[in-house]
Amino acid sequence: MWYCPLCQHPLNQQGKTWRCDNRHSFDEAKSGYLNLLPVQHKNSRQPGDDKTMLNARRGFHDGQGYVRLMQAITTKIQSFVSPAQFPTLNLYDAGCGEGSYLGTIRDALEAGGVNVQGWGSDIAKHAVELAAKRFKNCHFAVASSTRLPVADKSLHTVLQVFAPGHAEEYARVIETQGLCIMVDPGPNHLWEIKQAIYQSPRKHETKVIDMPGFELIDTDGLTFTIDFNSSSMRKALMEMTPYYWRLPAEKAEALIQSDFPVTADFVIRVFRRLQA
Repeated sequence: MWYCPLCQHPLNQQGKTWRCDNRHSFDEAKSGYLNLLPVQHKNSRQPGDDKTMLNARRGFHDGQGYVRLMQAITTKIQSFVSPAQFPTLNLYDAGCGEGSYLGTIRDALEAGGVNVQGWGSDIAKHAVELAAKRFKNCHFAVASSTRLPVADKSLHTVLQVFAPGHAEEYARVIETQGLCIMVDPGPNHLWEIKQAIYQSPRKHETKVIDMPGFELIDTDGLTFTIDFNSSSMRKALMEMTPYYWRLPAEKAEALIQSDFPVTADFVIRVFRRLQA
């Protein structure tokens, strides 16, 4: 399903190499992912989140910190997509990070009887490396979310979880009646951490999202108190947010060792692709 980022022709696999008709070729990394982000499409030498934040995210997800969010997304897909509609569901995570959302949701859907092909991309190479090593039953590529390396109307559900997106690109790649599921922070997300750090903390503002070619069919909130099973998991949550890196080391360590509740608050929106 991968498409060439240089000429937008299909890539065909020949062993560990993928080639298009114009002879552009891309070699698989040892862990199995493809790098489909040309140098001219990079905005920096190492775009995306850094290794420390990505490793922290993996540790937090391994502790099941946001498992209730992953379950909620799975339920949305099961509610709005039927196997008769898409016998094989092409599920794509745009801005997949270290792969936990895609891998977990894909496995849950499969366990529920849905035939799923999981695909994900992220602009951060280290993120895709982590994802490909862990989730062998999904396909991963380094790529920009503004230039997804897939064919027109080839996807049935696209996830955008705490990641930048591109409505025009989603309209290109999502099949008619397919879904785009967006997750953003709710007003009270990590509110206790903000209160501990800032003198005048601000709650997250509700986004106004314009999605030409789509209809908004569902908006839902999800709020819960994070269940920390260790101080290392609390540290992982701190390190995967920008708040942690703005603190003096002593204050950061004190917050990690403090035993206070932390609220997770999300807004989940489901858009359906209209007939083009």
